Amino acid sequence: MIQIDEEKCNGCGLCITNCEEGALEIIDGVAKVVSETFCDGLGACIGHCPEDALTLKEVDTVEFNEEAAMEHVRKTRGTEQASNCSPTVDMSEVEAAATIETEPVRSTEAVSYLQNFPVKLKLMAPNHPALREASLLITADCTSIAYPSIHEDFLKGKTVIQVCPKFEDAQANMTKLVQIFSANDISDVTVLVMQVPCCSGLVRMVKQATSMASKEIPISSLIIGVKGEILSTATV
Repeated sequence: MIQIDEEKCNGCGLCITNCEEGALEIIDGVAKVVSETFCDGLGACIGHCPEDALTLKEVDTVEFNEEAAMEHVRKTRGTEQASNCSPTVDMSEVEAAATIETEPVRSTEAVSYLQNFPVKLKLMAPNHPALREASLLITADCTSIAYPSIHEDFLKGKTVIQVCPKFEDAQANMTKLVQIFSANDISDVTVLVMQVPCCSGLVRMVKQATSMASKEIPISSLIIGVKGEILSTATV
């Protein structure tokens, strides 16, 4: 059975995507076994953990139930990953394919200022090192597509967290934000949202989370139009 050292786990989620049986989930910022019946004990997830937080240990446990595991994967990840096809990509194959290209795909002028991973709120551990004394950028998912210069104009020098206010669990997001603000001395927060009704609650959520964490943190917000223009800015 897989064993998880929660002191070492940083909640990156790499083990989750490399467990085809869906036995692992990020809960309260760390990886946990959701059901021992889903774990086949082969340890495919171990080599993908950058913190060496995963080990295999021989223990008395229930039998692996492949049918139940695949049904769980169907419900949580969709039918494509439940058909025993790998949910991950072999990067060596990607790199080999890339050598065929004679021209660079990305402009040499483009620079990435991403300094943390993961970026999704539900995968971010409250004790992630990038959160310490961070200048935080919280973005609604669609803003990174709508605003073409997001790296240069907003991401440089910041720790980024992405969240979808519409399709994700609002209470879980609130809980995670409170944990992040409580555990870290965040210097300031910039919130980017889209010009759509479903985004409007994100700024309120961030403000409420800082209040619940008893932190006074400067918060600024910007609304991005569907054509990529900045429509308004405000200090919350």
